[in-house]
Amino acid sequence: MTESNTKKAPESTGILNREFSAFTLGPDLSKALTHLQDSREVLLTGLEGGALAFNLARFWLNRGRTSLVVCPTLPMAEELYKDLDFMLERSPGKKSLARLYPAYEISPYQEVDPPAEVTARRLAVLWDLLAGEEPMLVVTSAKGLTPRLCPAEYLLDNSFLIENGGATDRDALVETLVNTGYTQASLVEQVGDFAVRGSVLDIFSPLMEEPVRVELFGDEVQSLRLFDPTDQRSQLKLKQAQIIPCHPVDLSPAAVKRAVKRVSELAAAEGLSSKKLSSLVERMELRAPFSGLESFLPIYFENAVDLFSYLPGECDHYLVEPAEVEARLRAEAEELATQFEEAREEGAIVLPPPVLRRTPDQTGQRLEARPMIKAKTLPLNQEMTSTPVVALKSGLHTGLNQELRKEGDGSVLKNFLKWVEKWREKGRDVALVCRSKVQVERLAEIFSEREVEVSVKELAGEVKGSGFGELTLLLGRLSRGFTPETPALTYVTEDEVFGAARVARKKKSQPKLSAMLAALDDLTQGDLVVHVDHGVGRYEGLVSLVVGPAESDFLLLRYKGGDKLYLPADRMGLISKYRGPDDSKPSLDQLGGKGWEKVKGRAKKAVEAIARDLVDLYAARSMQKGHAFGRPGADYKEFEAEFPYQETPDQSLAISDVLEDLSNQRPMDRLVCGDVGFGKTEVALRASYHVAMQGKQVAFLAPTTVLAEQHAQTFMDRFVSQPLEIRSLSRFKTQAEQKIILAEIRSGQTDVVVGTHRLLQKDISFKNLGLVVVDEEQRFGVRDKERLKKLRKTVDVLALTATPIPRTLQMSLSGIRDLSIISTPPAERHAIKTYLATFSPKAMREAIERELKRGGQVFFVHNRVQDITKLARMVKSLVPQAQVGIAHGQLPSKALENVMMGFVKKELDVLVCTTIIESGLDIPSANTIIINEADKLGLSQIYQLRGRVGRANQKAYAYLFIKSEASLTKDARKRLKALMDFTHLGAGFAIAMHDLQIRGAGNMLGEAQSGKAAEVGYELYVQMLEEAVARLKGEAPSEGPEPEMRLAMAAGLPEDYVPDAQVRLSLYRRLSQINELEDLLAIENELEDRFGPLPEQTKTLLDSVDLKKTMRRIFAIGMDLGPGSMKVKFAEEPKVNLERLLALAGDQSNGVTVYPDGQVSVLFGKDESPLAYAKQFLQYIGENGN
Repeated sequence: MTESNTKKAPESTGILNREFSAFTLGPDLSKALTHLQDSREVLLTGLEGGALAFNLARFWLNRGRTSLVVCPTLPMAEELYKDLDFMLERSPGKKSLARLYPAYEISPYQEVDPPAEVTARRLAVLWDLLAGEEPMLVVTSAKGLTPRLCPAEYLLDNSFLIENGGATDRDALVETLVNTGYTQASLVEQVGDFAVRGSVLDIFSPLMEEPVRVELFGDEVQSLRLFDPTDQRSQLKLKQAQIIPCHPVDLSPAAVKRAVKRVSELAAAEGLSSKKLSSLVERMELRAPFSGLESFLPIYFENAVDLFSYLPGECDHYLVEPAEVEARLRAEAEELATQFEEAREEGAIVLPPPVLRRTPDQTGQRLEARPMIKAKTLPLNQEMTSTPVVALKSGLHTGLNQELRKEGDGSVLKNFLKWVEKWREKGRDVALVCRSKVQVERLAEIFSEREVEVSVKELAGEVKGSGFGELTLLLGRLSRGFTPETPALTYVTEDEVFGAARVARKKKSQPKLSAMLAALDDLTQGDLVVHVDHGVGRYEGLVSLVVGPAESDFLLLRYKGGDKLYLPADRMGLISKYRGPDDSKPSLDQLGGKGWEKVKGRAKKAVEAIARDLVDLYAARSMQKGHAFGRPGADYKEFEAEFPYQETPDQSLAISDVLEDLSNQRPMDRLVCGDVGFGKTEVALRASYHVAMQGKQVAFLAPTTVLAEQHAQTFMDRFVSQPLEIRSLSRFKTQAEQKIILAEIRSGQTDVVVGTHRLLQKDISFKNLGLVVVDEEQRFGVRDKERLKKLRKTVDVLALTATPIPRTLQMSLSGIRDLSIISTPPAERHAIKTYLATFSPKAMREAIERELKRGGQVFFVHNRVQDITKLARMVKSLVPQAQVGIAHGQLPSKALENVMMGFVKKELDVLVCTTIIESGLDIPSANTIIINEADKLGLSQIYQLRGRVGRANQKAYAYLFIKSEASLTKDARKRLKALMDFTHLGAGFAIAMHDLQIRGAGNMLGEAQSGKAAEVGYELYVQMLEEAVARLKGEAPSEGPEPEMRLAMAAGLPEDYVPDAQVRLSLYRRLSQINELEDLLAIENELEDRFGPLPEQTKTLLDSVDLKKTMRRIFAIGMDLGPGSMKVKFAEEPKVNLERLLALAGDQSNGVTVYPDGQVSVLFGKDESPLAYAKQFLQYIGENGN
């Protein structure tokens, strides 16, 4: 396809009109269509929100051709796309007719990679345009029009259609994948990964939401299926799969040679540094994607094109706010010219803007070459333009929520039904658009209980508008409701009725808690490990050794003096990855020495003392009877329906857990751990409502005054229509105000009080306290925590945290406190782009100006009060147009309140502050944070600070400034590396685990953050603690220790079956943790799914794992097993049926001998399967005979 492409779009107008029969043109749009046919352009005015998408969709459906919609900015394009996607959604199995073509936000003169998901989405849209299966509505922003793109031939020539039962050349496919930017990996987890394991290929193509697994026999495709990248298991069989390039730059040898020649010519012409050229050429010749590669895209192709080249000849262009689109195009051109000159001055090798981008005039000409439908919010008289104008009305429902809350008794639902009645009198139906099925079902149930007739629809195209005043619950997402000219209905969103909200992201399969922990336990060469019997050693890799008749995998562990221990891979359960404080790294133990036993003895004594405290706490809680709250009733359902959030699955489970706890007589002690902004407060609000409505009081504790005020406002806003009294108590209140509030708490007049540690002081007396909610408990002091410890014995306590400190996390994982994990991110919440940089005024200025240009705000964290004013002056001098404020804990309370509230109200652009902003502050418009001297802060602190941004649907940026990389301590380097590794959403739990490793496990009931765990490692420390607690409780162990098994046959995962050593190690670790047969069968199925049919020695390995499970159950601690014989060793008190065992031994024909030392030998037929016979024998002599 060339730039003069005239490919005809498919004519599907009739089909689409039948599918969307409700979206007929009214008189005004019919007039607009006539204007377009007569003069090739028309201007629609008065459109905004959902009305814009509705009218554009109707117009486009009537035209029935692939078209391009251009918005001034990417956020506007994303909003319009979502509305169009809602309007044009189709029945399951059919692709959406709307597509978003996202522009890159980064400059081509920054050596920064665009997000992989954005690149994938762009390539997928280009491919769909080439495929041309049916009309599409492609939405983009002004910046999406100008970049030079790969020509269509590149995508077409490097695509593969793989069909089940068809033929595929594996080697040719792998070569193409490499040439088009795919990365070979051991595990395929993200778009652009591929893996080759013998006859099995895993590929993650940009066209797919999940990767595809191709199983070959020779060149024949025997199986084709999608699989889940989180657990690598197959999900769905496919008939065919389309594989396209995952990178827009051709990395084939010929293309790379062409690019190297051109860039060398450019550097020579400009007289640029040969050193920089050599470095660039070296990266190019690796034939793999590198940072900034797309900035050189045009020189890799003979004929780079643009987005218009992919559009069919018969295509309409829709321009939203056309004057602003033109202004954005010119602003981008000016910005690129400036950045190009700056880059040249620095001696960088860069391509000039005209090579990388279309000019504004060229883009304007391309837009004008096809029929144009322009749309504006503001009205425009026909006399002011030569373009035909059609004036439309949006009929928005501005201020509806406030109106519904003010009327009558403030019941939103009751007042909403009155509002529906008014529309019925006007002859219009009402479509209430709800974002989740849960909300639809909830409202349908409530309306049914009120005897209100309501219908439920899942597609906007099904709502036709009868004019009889029908109420429809419509599933979907719409930015704003509206009242169209036709049909006779009005759309209103749940946000407009119940209040603004974020919605839940469609959840892809998430790793379970056990999987999250397992990933952190993966060993890499050089890691310290703790062996239960031999102590601390260093893991030096997975090796294969021939022992006896067969080759097996072993973990090589190095000990003091260079001693080596080869641990059979199937005995990985004996070791754990060492976790402890970095500043007291343990020395390697000596194999066979007594030092390790002494260390374990000291740890055991410390653990026994803690265990006694824990058992006492358990006993106190189990003996103390709290208040058992009843199950939620009808009022709670209405409260749920009014709640302005859609619960994520994790959130729903956490709420269910809390309600279950509240219904029990035992006092609740639950920790809800969730990433910053993932909805922990919602869990607390639900619990608080349930408790307060049953006559009990709620105390909500926040770590800072400002956060307490924000939480109090959240409670007041949410409970505005409820008969509950909410109060806040903090230093922002005068003494007189505090005195009144204290009296109201004592009398029971206050139902919910939100405050700081002030709520824990002795002069606070509750009349009927039922629930204490603690936000970020680790921020409270020693005395406050002791007071909370006492409260836990008598009242329900709910703790919320984004990053649990080690002690808190240990207690949760040890089952001492109940734990709920919220790992699902809210929708439209982006991962925070994190940069580590040496401090410089230029970098600071660019970061601040970038945020201010998009109308946002900036946090600048400097954690030294003595020179914070000096830094604020620097910020003001660098960015004179910014309004700068200063906030720190030593300011007078009113002054601090004024600054923080000024920032919340957007009166300030930049807040230079200390870590006072660390916990919970929610300012959606602040989406850039600069953290100065980041190396001097703890990992949890930096993580919390970074979480202040990215609270809305804007991309967020975090800049971690350090003095110099050379000045970093080893600990600081590790903290910052962990933070950079965990930029993905839902990483709070993993961050806590790494923080635990760095800062030490510590005393679980005390304040110290380091302890005996430093000597034995976290894993073993907690294991010893759990065993001590069980002993003190009088609980006998249910299983024996890890048995030692010596087999005379090969058992393992052969390298030619599972080639990657790290994957083999991970599988061995998982097998060592198997407790249930169903888990073993799951791994067996997974192995066959991922690697193909099981080899004989892998079958033997799985059977041996199954046998070990039986051995542990009867306390058999060792076995030698071969063809025709076995010898079993038991613990001192095995769980065996002695009567059966001795009866077998008494008959010589059974071949069973019992020795005085407790060992048992068995002879059996050599034609018997040794593993099957051994399992059958052990089951027979088991205590219960099974």
